[in-house]
Amino acid sequence: MNCLPNRRCLSQQRQQAQRGFTLIELLIALSISSVISVIAYQTVSSVVQVQTRTEAHTEQMETLQRAMWWMEQDFIQLAPRSIQDGLGSVLPAFQYREDLGVELTRIAEFPTPYGSGGLIRVAYQLEDETLYRLVWPVVDRAPDTQPTRTPILTGVERFEIRLMNMQDQFVNIWPNESQALSALPKLTEVRLQLAEMGEITRLFMGAEMEVLPVVTESAADSNSDSDVTSDTATESGTESNTLLPNESDL
Repeated sequence: MNCLPNRRCLSQQRQQAQRGFTLIELLIALSISSVISVIAYQTVSSVVQVQTRTEAHTEQMETLQRAMWWMEQDFIQLAPRSIQDGLGSVLPAFQYREDLGVELTRIAEFPTPYGSGGLIRVAYQLEDETLYRLVWPVVDRAPDTQPTRTPILTGVERFEIRLMNMQDQFVNIWPNESQALSALPKLTEVRLQLAEMGEITRLFMGAEMEVLPVVTESAADSNSDSDVTSDTATESGTESNTLLPNESDL
C-alpha cells in the first residue's frame, strides 16, 4: 500500500510494527507450559515417592533385623534355671503359651544392669499388633518387681512359637505335665505374620541340640595314620605276647 508521507500513514506503519501475539497464540503457549509443568511435577513426585518408600522399607528391615537379633540372643542362650514369682510360686525355666507369650531364663554373657549371677529373665508378648520384649531386673521376683517393657516390632498380626522336645516332636505348649521345670527345648521355631512383609519364620538352636563335628581332610589323614599305627602295634604285641608278664605275676 502506497501512502503519502503524512501523519496518518506513519501512524499505520507504527501500529503494524507494534503488533503482538494473538489470543490463540497465547492460549497455545499456556497449554504447552501447563503440560510441561504437569510432566515435571509427576516426575519429581514419583522420585520423592520412591525415595520415601525405600527409606520406609529400609527402616522396617532394620527394625526386623534388630528384633530377630534380640530373639536369637535370647533363645540360643537358654539356662535350665526355674524362678520364683512375686507370690512365691515356682515358674519353669522356659514356658510358652500362645495367649500369654514366651518367658525364659537365659545366660547374661556380658555385664548387664539386669544380670544377677550371670542370668536374666526375658519374655516376649504380643499386644495390639506390637511385639514387646520384657526384662526383669532380678531372676527371683519380689511382689513389687516390675519388668522393663520395650516395643521391638510393630505391625505384627500373629506371633507363634513351636518347640522341639527330646522326642524330636514339635509342640505348641511348654512345659507339659510330664516335663521338669528345668526342661529346655532342643529347637525353637518363631513365626511372625507382619502386615506389610508377610510371614517370616526363623529357627533357633536350643540348649540340648546336638552339633555334629566337621571332619577335615587333615583330621581324616591323622585318623588313618593312627589306625595304621594301632594295627602295627597290635601285630607286634601279638608276636611278643610270650614276653609280657601274666596278671598273676603282677
